[in-house]
Amino acid sequence: MNKTIAIILLVFLSACENAPTESVKLEKVQLVVTASGELESKQTAMIAPPSVSHMWQYQIKQLTPENTQVKKGQLIVSFDGKKVLDRLVDKQAELDRAQQQLENKEIQETETEQELILNVAEKKMEYEKAQRKAEIVDNSRSKNDRNKSVIDFTIAENDFFLANEKLKFHLNNKALNLKLAKGKVNRLIAEVDDFNKDIERLKVKAPIDGMVIYRTNWQGEKPAVGESVQFGQPIVELAVIDQMQLKAQIAEPDSGKIKLGQRVKIMIDGTQEIVLQGKVVELGRVFRDKSSQDKRRVFDAIIAFEQPKYTVIRPGMTARIEVIIQVLDNALTLSTKAVRLEDGKGSVRVAGLFSNSSVPVEIAHIVGEKVVIQSGLSQGDIVTL
Repeated sequence: MNKTIAIILLVFLSACENAPTESVKLEKVQLVVTASGELESKQTAMIAPPSVSHMWQYQIKQLTPENTQVKKGQLIVSFDGKKVLDRLVDKQAELDRAQQQLENKEIQETETEQELILNVAEKKMEYEKAQRKAEIVDNSRSKNDRNKSVIDFTIAENDFFLANEKLKFHLNNKALNLKLAKGKVNRLIAEVDDFNKDIERLKVKAPIDGMVIYRTNWQGEKPAVGESVQFGQPIVELAVIDQMQLKAQIAEPDSGKIKLGQRVKIMIDGTQEIVLQGKVVELGRVFRDKSSQDKRRVFDAIIAFEQPKYTVIRPGMTARIEVIIQVLDNALTLSTKAVRLEDGKGSVRVAGLFSNSSVPVEIAHIVGEKVVIQSGLSQGDIVTL
């Protein structure tokens, strides 16, 4: 009988040695929310075609190569200004004609003014002469002669008055005519200046120091010399690369778990993975589609981090993040291989002396390849995989 029991125990122990097992651990666990994001500069400047009258399509004539570091005031992109130049030539010719007309008008008005001044002087002389005749009292003259002298004086007085009124009218009219002519010239000068400014606007210069990054259009294509772009379409972004941050896209189901100040592990993709530590500093206010092709709802979160000194990072680099939402100091854990899930309920196989038994467990969290046990097991319990 003892021999039979020994054989059974030997078989059982042999089976237990072959079955892989795992013990329940008590350890510190960080609960995280994973997401993806893209590096961007804190300070950027968008370069787009300038506002030029009667222009909606802009052909790129010159374009600074991408990833070039430029200084403020340096030429970034220039657009073809032939249409503006043609309008400038026509407007300059119109201005030249208006200026010549103004000069002719000034000469003509001055000549007319001199003629009227001479006419006033003549009428004044005739008036004074007629006045002296009318005032002479000479009984040797006939009554008709005296009456004629009075009539002549009246006529001379009227002529002198009309001559003065004509001069006044001319002076007022001259001022108005010259004002209109000068107004036309000034308007054309302003229009010519605007065309010259438009030509300069087509040479877009850097508003800040930064790195040139090409912006893709709605088809995902980057700008190139010779291509045409629409008014208002961003073609270049200037980014200050020593002031970087990460814009992460948080899935809608995880939105309630993300708060300001939470610590974040950042893993930047590249030839060698770069791992940085950061924290949540800004949360988006609205949800949006992740992309035009991906309709999953997300919101943006800004992650601040300390710029690495000897590591090159650039705007547009992609990264994965883990936002630490909670730290469990004493958590009972097992690997996901050790836990079975059926109908949303968990269970494990606990190793016994003679056989394994199924034990229901309550799962608190699943973190990667690790399961946090809420209840049903204790530290050190042995379960089979």
